[in-house]
Amino acid sequence: MKNSPLLVLILSVFVSCKSNNKQPVQDATATPQTTNNTKLIIEKFKPIIQGVWVKSDYVDKVIKTKSPLAAADETAGMTTMYINTDKIMGDSLVVLAGDNHEGTEFTLKFKAGKRKATILLGSGELGYSINNGDTVLTTYIPDENNSNKLIATNYRRALIKQGDNLGYGLDYIINKGLIAGNYNSTDSAGNVSKVSFNAEGSVRGFLNFKTYNINIDLNSDVMDNLDEIGFDTDGKNGKSYSFKFNADTLKLYTTKPNADSTTAVLDKLKYKLVRQK
Repeated sequence: MKNSPLLVLILSVFVSCKSNNKQPVQDATATPQTTNNTKLIIEKFKPIIQGVWVKSDYVDKVIKTKSPLAAADETAGMTTMYINTDKIMGDSLVVLAGDNHEGTEFTLKFKAGKRKATILLGSGELGYSINNGDTVLTTYIPDENNSNKLIATNYRRALIKQGDNLGYGLDYIINKGLIAGNYNSTDSAGNVSKVSFNAEGSVRGFLNFKTYNINIDLNSDVMDNLDEIGFDTDGKNGKSYSFKFNADTLKLYTTKPNADSTTAVLDKLKYKLVRQK
């Protein structure tokens, strides 16, 4: 049977209208798809990135040289960052970060970066690798002098969680690797005592002091050129010494300014502490 011109026209209009009605359905599915992708990325990254992360090269050099001063050249960029996944809002999270002198913030977005298995961190990216059960985070941050160049930096986890003190995790891992332990102490008068340092920053047996901290913000001011350990520095009776390690022996010195008061120099050896194995 031959089709009439009118029937052909009606069919053409019907097919055209039906085709146009499909387009809004495709647009409506775009947002749920994006949401699903974000959820999948969060589920993948959340258990891996949670924690306090410290710059591997810096911490390794501090512990190897037993001197934060000797490792000062590794403090460029972030030396620590705290990723608290409890603070995720929608598709993003504010990451607290800092060098050894001051803190800052980055926005972490759970969106795929340009590299495989990365997400967006500020103007750069964040990725991870797991080897023999050890997780390493890697940041890819644009070079300040060349935006086309990305600087890759590795971080290892110091703690799963911490409080409001951004530097706590970095202090903890340095204390643990550098000084935590039990010592026999001899002062300049020959008096002997037992001293104990823990990684959390507490000390027992060293005069009447309760806390200690190792200064890692060095070479940022005059008279700031020696490794330094402070005791009860938040109180009015706090005291600081310069320190040097020689194998298992920790020596504490008083200091004095040089002739023009631009740098500090070692003065008297006050305490010698020998680590007990």
